[in-house]
Amino acid sequence: MAAPSALVLHCDTCGDVPHRVLRGKVTGKDEIIFEGVVRCSKCGQVRSVVTREPRPIQVPVIVSFLESSERTSLEFSPEEEIDVGEEIELGDSRLRITSIEVKGRRMDGALAKEVSTLWAKRMDRVRVKFSVNKGNRTVPHEVLAAPDEEFEVGEIVDLGRDRAVVHHIRTKHRTLHEGRVRADEIVRMYGRVVRERTARGAAT
Repeated sequence: MAAPSALVLHCDTCGDVPHRVLRGKVTGKDEIIFEGVVRCSKCGQVRSVVTREPRPIQVPVIVSFLESSERTSLEFSPEEEIDVGEEIELGDSRLRITSIEVKGRRMDGALAKEVSTLWAKRMDRVRVKFSVNKGNRTVPHEVLAAPDEEFEVGEIVDLGRDRAVVHHIRTKHRTLHEGRVRADEIVRMYGRVVRERTARGAAT
């Protein structure tokens, strides 16, 4: 294993701060052992260090998104604490831990080395419900958006084959007839289909 370019270590002058690795090597089977020379990024002190940390383990994770789910795994330090509600990164996605299984029992928290399976939900995309008036009927639609993406009353939303203008937006606490709100706060949007008009060409 290649030596890291930087480590967060304790400096007697500056506390726990990043240190630049000047040279060193990584060894160990059950542990990751780094031996080398580092320089404090704040005061510039150069010193030799030996650090030890447990080798990471792979923890099985079932990730749900909309109606589908997939199995994958995440890397944790064996002694790392994992809690329900905690948010973690998986590639470009952000996940929230929804359940933890330890020896067949659901727990609110556990050490990574004790966990049999994690359940998580993708948080980087949310589903926004949109009731759209189309002539004499109301058609349900769903719009996928980033949690912090905002929708505004009067905005035109692309629904694929149709486009609809937002009339009002309902959240858990109020109904907006003007203004904008984050996607993750929306209970349902209401609107109507916008009829596209094509301009006539000039007569020849």
